[in-house]
Amino acid sequence: MMKLWEGERERKNLFVAIAFLLPNFLGFLCFTAGPVMLSLFMSFTNWSLKPAVDLEWIWFRNYMDLFKDGDFWFYLYNTIYFMLGIPFNVAGSLLLANYFVDDMLIKEKIKRIKLAGVLAAVGVISCGWMFLFGSRDMALLLTVVYVGGVCGIMFGSTTYRTMFYVPNFASGVATIIMWAQIFNPYHGLFNNVIEGAYSLLGISGGYVPTWLQSTQNLLGFLPFIPSHFNNGGFGLGAREAIMIMGFWMGIGGNNMILYIASIANIPESLYEAAEIDGAGSFNKFWHITVPSVAPTTFFISIMAVIGGMQGGFDMAKIMTNGGPAGITTTLAYYIYTAGFEELKLGYASSVAWVLFIIIFSMTLLNWKYGNRQTD
Repeated sequence: MMKLWEGERERKNLFVAIAFLLPNFLGFLCFTAGPVMLSLFMSFTNWSLKPAVDLEWIWFRNYMDLFKDGDFWFYLYNTIYFMLGIPFNVAGSLLLANYFVDDMLIKEKIKRIKLAGVLAAVGVISCGWMFLFGSRDMALLLTVVYVGGVCGIMFGSTTYRTMFYVPNFASGVATIIMWAQIFNPYHGLFNNVIEGAYSLLGISGGYVPTWLQSTQNLLGFLPFIPSHFNNGGFGLGAREAIMIMGFWMGIGGNNMILYIASIANIPESLYEAAEIDGAGSFNKFWHITVPSVAPTTFFISIMAVIGGMQGGFDMAKIMTNGGPAGITTTLAYYIYTAGFEELKLGYASSVAWVLFIIIFSMTLLNWKYGNRQTD
């Protein structure tokens, strides 16, 4: 009788568990697994949104056309180019986290007040002078820097952490629109600051980038085929503008939080032993902190590579519409244009699956060779 009652209770618990899991499972089937399988089917067809095109099974023709498509290789090159900023983002996040955990800010209250007063006085003088005789945009930029410095000194590293994490709370579209204005070649903040610096130094005719309107890039000195890579020459162009924006948005984000948690768990005895041996701040950081956070770095690197291969759509759509000359079009944006502007859903699906294979292969390589550094 007891066994019968226990079996009935187990069945009841099973039904309750299924009832809780069923909505999530159905949502997964409808909105994830179903579309993925449909896109795989579409990649072997000539599926088009044009009503005059009849649906046909064409096997691997989309994939063969894709590998012959010069645009595909060019947009793959663009995607990889944007990923060159990942090491700088990861390194910047680690340096910020190490700074905050070490609490390098002055702790004594009196010293804080004195230093904050000196910094505020210097800020008022320099910003006022810049506002009256130099660039007003540079004066505004310096004001933000000085205010941030004074607040950080007075209220501690928590203020700095919050300031660096704030961009993650902002709307992505609003942030991109703001940066598009910052990179405006005629009245944008960056160029006004550059021109103000030239005027202060007495330089005339100095190089001023046109940013989002330029095809120049930092690899412009390499002998690429112009028809495939739109080599605009060496300089700062649309790609670099987007990478700068990504650096600003990335170093103080979730990566910094992960590094802070990882560094905080490093035993203090390791640093004390290093100090006894005469190690300085750099040696302690390089020989203790960096190896200790290797698992976190490995995780962040894998996620950054996956995100980098999938990213680029928002910036390309809002800031440049994929231009100029297609140099900011990534594979993610190419999937959108092929599917919903050229109406070739079958071809777009094949691009998506090739992108999946590339991401999966890169993740496996990272896992096989990058994981050795975490042992």
